[in-house]
Amino acid sequence: MIKEDIENNLKDNLDVSFLEVINESNMHNVPDGAESHFKITVVSNVFDQLRPVQRHQKIYEILKTEMKKIHAIAIHPYTNDEWKDISGEDLTSPNCLGGENAE
Repeated sequence: MIKEDIENNLKDNLDVSFLEVINESNMHNVPDGAESHFKITVVSNVFDQLRPVQRHQKIYEILKTEMKKIHAIAIHPYTNDEWKDISGEDLTSPNCLGGENAE
């Protein structure tokens, strides 16, 4: 399925902290079960030094095979800091407290 291909390719090629891929095809005039319209929210610090257009270009390059199969895509790429500002969610893992070996 295209949705899974998108998810896997982004996870394999970006240091993804958060990823949401939504198939929005059902909101368009397409056959049932179509995979032609997607919304992608991806958070990665790979985007830190990239301008917005460069972030989109990077994603288009990663998804070049999938892009041949779909009609429309909405991309929302963020760094971890930008995502924290937008969502309030800190994606940084907490420090380890030592588990069963903690004193």
